[in-house]
Amino acid sequence: MNTNRNFIIIFGVSVLLIITIFGLKAYYQERESQKPTSISESAINIRNPIFDQNYPISFEEANSFQAACAITVTSGIVSAEQRPREAFCVLGRNEKDDEDKYIVLRLLGEVMGSFYEGQYIGIAVNYSDLLKKNNSFTLPEGSFNLCTITKPALVEPFREQLLLKGQINLNRNIVFPEGEVFCSKFFGTPPKTLNLMINGFVPETDLFQAKIYLIPEDETINELFSQESFANIENILQSYPLLWNVEKPVI
Repeated sequence: MNTNRNFIIIFGVSVLLIITIFGLKAYYQERESQKPTSISESAINIRNPIFDQNYPISFEEANSFQAACAITVTSGIVSAEQRPREAFCVLGRNEKDDEDKYIVLRLLGEVMGSFYEGQYIGIAVNYSDLLKKNNSFTLPEGSFNLCTITKPALVEPFREQLLLKGQINLNRNIVFPEGEVFCSKFFGTPPKTLNLMINGFVPETDLFQAKIYLIPEDETINELFSQESFANIENILQSYPLLWNVEKPVI
């Protein structure tokens, strides 16, 4: 009996040890896959400004970051059919350089599987490509509105300066603790060089979401911005065509 009991104990411990080893191996492999991507792996190489930190420290740097990110979805280097409709941008080091500097890394959505809390990110969406490549709706005649909702809002220290300089394309916006809504009015297909830019520090959250809706009526826009809760705005927007949607876990 003792022999059998000892055998069972030894066998159980061995199985537990094997499970623990494989579990730890899987965990560290997953963590390794979540590390920020370097430029040598997947960044789109276009002209890059240089930064001293992995986030903009002035309005000029924030403006430069936006321009460098936006060029990814308007560049003539690739055809309109091949060009990504959106680009995800972060500041990171170029592995090929020894200097302690940062450049804009432009990543495809499937490569940038998650955001990091406190990370400075940018998302560029080309309005023209978005409308032309989306077959789920008919563009209304006359004027229409495109409204973007982010949940939560990214923290941009230079937001007001970017707004004053016209670097953020919007007509109206409102910020709640849960997120932000901003809308722009158009009178036809936007020019190819016009992009939506969402950038700032990722706040503490589990999931970041951003959506773009098409709203034909100005009356709805007035109704949106008269709401006193973020949930009410979300409910109103759900009745309109969803043109673009992105969700990224935050770790």
